[in-house]
Amino acid sequence: MPVRNEASLLPGCLHDISFQTLKEIELIIVDDGSTDKTSEILKEYSKNDPRIRIIKTKHQGIISALNTGLEECKGYYIARMDADDRMDKNRLEKQLKLMKSNPELELIGCRMGSFSNSRMISDSIKKYQSWSNSLISHKQIECDLFAECPIAHPTFFATHHLFKKLGGYSANPWAEDYDLILRAYKAGAKLAKHPHKLVQKYHSSERLSRVDAIYKRPAMFEAKAHYLMEFGLLKNRRGVLIAGSGPTGRQAAISLKKRGVKIIGYVDNRPGPPDRKIKSLPAWGFRDLPPEKFLEKFRDTLILLAIGDYRGQKEFADLLRKLGFIENSDFVRVIYNWPTASDCFTEYDITN
Repeated sequence: MPVRNEASLLPGCLHDISFQTLKEIELIIVDDGSTDKTSEILKEYSKNDPRIRIIKTKHQGIISALNTGLEECKGYYIARMDADDRMDKNRLEKQLKLMKSNPELELIGCRMGSFSNSRMISDSIKKYQSWSNSLISHKQIECDLFAECPIAHPTFFATHHLFKKLGGYSANPWAEDYDLILRAYKAGAKLAKHPHKLVQKYHSSERLSRVDAIYKRPAMFEAKAHYLMEFGLLKNRRGVLIAGSGPTGRQAAISLKKRGVKIIGYVDNRPGPPDRKIKSLPAWGFRDLPPEKFLEKFRDTLILLAIGDYRGQKEFADLLRKLGFIENSDFVRVIYNWPTASDCFTEYDITN
């Protein structure tokens, strides 16, 4: 658990960890150069709980703190937690049981709830959380892998071996948790979630994930573009057709063009003249779904679904499936929807 200046919320988190029903744990806390009373609180708790080990470092950022903590972990499994979040007293026990019951799994999360310093949770957070909580099985997570980070970072519970195989966390101009998930998937790791809400995420306007540029839309699309290429989804394709010409579609185009990917154009529901353009790129508009004859011309492209409306994205995806386009091969969702637009279902009976 990395910590920096979390004196106000840290005691609640430490209480939850100390009173886990799973007793055989070690708690590695990396104090990343705190300047408030965080260090004093940690020292006091460690006096009363020998399972707590504190590593104090100069302020070097979350990636350094995470990797420093990983180097000190000795257990077969490693769980993540953020100092301003809360967890159910059975969290670790339940996640351990899920991993042992499904030995093919290497990294899991759990469903999450939320709380806020203002007692208000925004609609966008509720929508994201509902989408994330709908993804339980490996197949569901895989289907929406490029929509957004599918497993919340403080819910991570993974094998030590996987962290070691991946070389820990990487410093990139995008979110470290999403990067690790994508690298884990590329390495063949099986992913899942426990279906219970075992972690309560804290939301405030000052939280790192709300203010740091690496967690914002442009950075997330840098990650998506990078890994679309890493996964070979653009290999032998003449370019990309983007379904949806709003902010998501335009950001996808920017990130891909940076990497030399040809953007064939946009398709949306805004009919216009035959020579209509968006940012100098062709834009084809249809009041309803594009006709089969139109889509057949793009068999050799990768189609990105960047449609923010749930119904619109689902209908477009259903049409592509009907025409024989393969999900996460011929077309990919790059924006999440709630209700989820995925037709993927659970392959595990995860009930405990």
